[in-house]
Amino acid sequence: MIKRISKMKDFLFDANFWKAAFVIPGLSFTLAAAVLGFIDLENKIKIILFSCLTAFSIIYVIIYIFVKSGLKGVTLNIDGSVIEITSGDIFQQDANCYKVIAFNEFFDTKVDDNIISVSSLNGMYLLNKYPNKDNIIDFDNRVAIDPRLKKIEENVHRPLGGKTTRYELGSIFKDNDYFLVAFSKFNDRNEANLRLTEYATCLLKFWDEVNSLYNRKTVVIPLLGSGITRHRDFNATNQELLEVILWTFKISKVKFREPSKVKILIHGNQINDINLYKLKEFENTGIQR
Repeated sequence: MIKRISKMKDFLFDANFWKAAFVIPGLSFTLAAAVLGFIDLENKIKIILFSCLTAFSIIYVIIYIFVKSGLKGVTLNIDGSVIEITSGDIFQQDANCYKVIAFNEFFDTKVDDNIISVSSLNGMYLLNKYPNKDNIIDFDNRVAIDPRLKKIEENVHRPLGGKTTRYELGSIFKDNDYFLVAFSKFNDRNEANLRLTEYATCLLKFWDEVNSLYNRKTVVIPLLGSGITRHRDFNATNQELLEVILWTFKISKVKFREPSKVKILIHGNQINDINLYKLKEFENTGIQR
């Protein structure tokens, strides 16, 4: 409820929100004025009619605010591409779409709560898809020889272990119906971190890769970056991370034509942190501050 009240406060300073909220009440008053222009009514009846319209408008706006502050999903049309934002489980999505899983820049595969957390999407993906050592070896070999992946450094010294080939951030390894993306840098302590410029650049590279791989299918992505606790030079909320994702999509000029679309999944209760109505701004103008 506290988060919902916070969203309502945001609406107070949103001119576009109030314009949309008063469309129906405004049309009601316009229609009433047009009718009264042709019908001569007593002043008493006019006052009653005006009072009823005023009461209707107030109730309508209150309901409108309540509904919009509690949105659990929104669909945007950004320059002709459909982007659906909702909550859900990425592993439960349709097999006929590409699901995105964020890896680190080494495409590490050791799920031990030191290099990769068991509870992360990355960890769950590996444990479910590659449950034994032979499976992992096969996966590592396919990553190593993938001609699309851009290696930027080899034989990297990593004191705490892990693979030693570093790939360009935003690079995608296509694994059947999954897009595995190099999305975080690892320091010598195997801690994931990312600067703001790296985050934005990574996303732009990611959209460019998606554009050449998606084959007119729907692409489902999680809230990329939300699992990285060490944003080195910025402190972003889930709302701000989502806005950067949308902003980079907009400037990338990638086009998803029907029936394909981008579907951004917000995990569990994180959807309550997002002011979904505010994202409508991207349909016309991008980020507004």
